[in-house]
Amino acid sequence: MVLESFKILEENVVGVLARHEKVWAEKAELSARLEAQERANTMLLERLQQYEQERHEMKARLEKILGRLAGLEL
Repeated sequence: MVLESFKILEENVVGVLARHEKVWAEKAELSARLEAQERANTMLLERLQQYEQERHEMKARLEKILGRLAGLEL
């Protein structure tokens, strides 16, 4: 009887440990995926900032050209 109880307890402990290892492996995988997504997000934000800066510079140039054209007598 006692031996059977220990056997059941051992099986339960082994099951818990197996689930624990599986959860830790999933956590590691998800952490790696999250880190990759955060790096990609950072790169995209940097790219967006660059595009916004270029747009601002192009707008300033166009306004300057249009200002010159407005000053001409056609």
